[in-house]
Amino acid sequence: MGRVVRAHDVLGPGSPLAALLPAYEDRPAQLAMAAAVEAALEAEQPLLVEAGTGTGKTLAYLVPAILSGKKVVVSTATRALQEQIMTQDLPLVARALAPFGIEVRAALMKGLPNYLCKRRYSELLTTAGARVASDRHLARIDAWARETETGDRAELTDLPEDAEAWREVQSSTDTRIGAKCTYFDECFVTNMRREAEDARLVVVNHHLFFADLALRRGRGGEYASAIPNYDAVIFDEAHQIEDVATDFFGVRVSTARVDALVRDARRSLLALGQLEGTGARPLLELVEEASRAFFAALARPGGETRRILTGDDWTGDVLTTYGKLDACLEALDAHASKSARDEAVLLVARRAADLREDLRTIIHGSHGSQERVAWLDLPTGARRTASLGASPIELGPTLREALFDRVPGVVLTSATLATAVLGAEPSFHFAKARLGAPPEARELVVPSPFDFQSRAALYVTRSMPDPQDPGWDAACESRAADLIAITGGGAFVLCTSNRAMRAMHAGLKKRLGLPVFVQGEAPKHILLSKFRAAQHAVLVATMSFWEGVDVPGRALRLVVIDKIPFAVPTDPVVAARSQQIERAGGNAFSQYSVPSAAITLKQGFGRLIRTQTDAGIVAILDPRVLTRGYGRMLLGSLPPARQIRDIDQLKAFWEGVDSTLA
Repeated sequence: MGRVVRAHDVLGPGSPLAALLPAYEDRPAQLAMAAAVEAALEAEQPLLVEAGTGTGKTLAYLVPAILSGKKVVVSTATRALQEQIMTQDLPLVARALAPFGIEVRAALMKGLPNYLCKRRYSELLTTAGARVASDRHLARIDAWARETETGDRAELTDLPEDAEAWREVQSSTDTRIGAKCTYFDECFVTNMRREAEDARLVVVNHHLFFADLALRRGRGGEYASAIPNYDAVIFDEAHQIEDVATDFFGVRVSTARVDALVRDARRSLLALGQLEGTGARPLLELVEEASRAFFAALARPGGETRRILTGDDWTGDVLTTYGKLDACLEALDAHASKSARDEAVLLVARRAADLREDLRTIIHGSHGSQERVAWLDLPTGARRTASLGASPIELGPTLREALFDRVPGVVLTSATLATAVLGAEPSFHFAKARLGAPPEARELVVPSPFDFQSRAALYVTRSMPDPQDPGWDAACESRAADLIAITGGGAFVLCTSNRAMRAMHAGLKKRLGLPVFVQGEAPKHILLSKFRAAQHAVLVATMSFWEGVDVPGRALRLVVIDKIPFAVPTDPVVAARSQQIERAGGNAFSQYSVPSAAITLKQGFGRLIRTQTDAGIVAILDPRVLTRGYGRMLLGSLPPARQIRDIDQLKAFWEGVDSTLA
């Protein structure tokens, strides 16, 4: 029997990886993380790892996962990271493992909406052929659908991200029939699932993973699943788990969901010749009318666009219109159930029944539930959909039961998972409590190998007004412009609200003779491409650019953060979680708001230094990091950059590192 191959043999000095990479560096931090992941998978014990930027954490978990011989799911935060693992990291790992005779069998699984549904596409051609020819986006999808081998929307690089046409043909949990579908054997989702069944490593994203976990907790148990059974799961960017899981362990009813049900019902019945003369068309019109009336009744004139729903909301017009909508959905369920010979129409019946059940769950959550908070989210700005839902207040117990108690090996890793505790080492206490990890879970903090002390400056100041001061916006814009002048651009200006982003963008555009981009004016990847190419541009953005964005080199040399990124206290889920902590005798601000903000702030800082040769400035304009007691914890959670409070000293620092940037 040959010697067991360990992660160190593959990644360490003298390894195949060292021979493959001309610029190979011995990374003790990477080897320490790989050894910890290896031990956790062998012992089937949960592990939390904070791996600083530059650690090489992807290889540090991929190699032990493959060597373990187990069926391992790797769950990432974004599709972009999935693609990177499949196209860059795993091919490298495969070459490094080849000398040991070890084969890498991996598969990629994306969420169902990423794939063309052949049944829905066929129905569209049958019922709307003329529109397919005249609609530019539908025509593009039609031409692509006739030749694609994967059905993956990513191939449609010229189709806008928000194209309505794609929603008409995409697969989804609401529209997927399963084995009884005429197209099941040739289905793109079926093929994806078969490849995943055969693989030993399956790469998914958090949305798909928790959709699967929610399915397994439902009535179907382990037999109802989106992902094949597995022995272990590794979460990358694990700090996002709570937000994603909250969506999938809650329920949501929206105008878009009702509209999609009516649209699909109309199309399926039309394809069968059952839309006219059966009462179906007027029934569907009644469902639409009832939905509009119900959501209109929920909208209080001049009220908040996002608020908690209570028992007092289910009176008067709201209760009356809800009753009408429920009756219409019940009638649609009964009507569609009569078409026992057609699975697509039977699916309409099940969807109508699910809508009714979800509305009942939301009403229950409105009446003082200790487990769920019910909420309403009305259209505002560019958002056209109204929705209401019920979300779990505490996820810890749910995840403990559904994940940690069920899966033999769980590894959670991120560059931002631990939070600072004054006078002590960084702690995983907050992450463990929020995610339900057992107390005995192993912990490891692997620091970044980057020299933050000499390569990065953290500018903080007491000279700015309080964010509640009427002069805050003007002062913030002026100070940001001063900082941008020091570096000559190459700046991200990260704001904590859309309102602040728009104001900052308008002000900087007038002040600066530089390209000033703003989030939303073009797709994210286009904005980043333009920003990188310009080398001296300014990009003003909100939360979607705080993490998962990689701009190494001189193109990004300044990150300006307007305010401490506290969660909005009036957000229904945040408010409910805070109230529950207070009821238990705790302090919601120090136990929930501050640690959450520390993790987000660390993510924003992390945009700056991406390689050993990067250098630059992170500026936090909010004076509360210096004037409030909790500021010490926030600053203590950040990388050990040189703290500077004087603009002249900041200029001197920049002059010293500017010439070293590539």
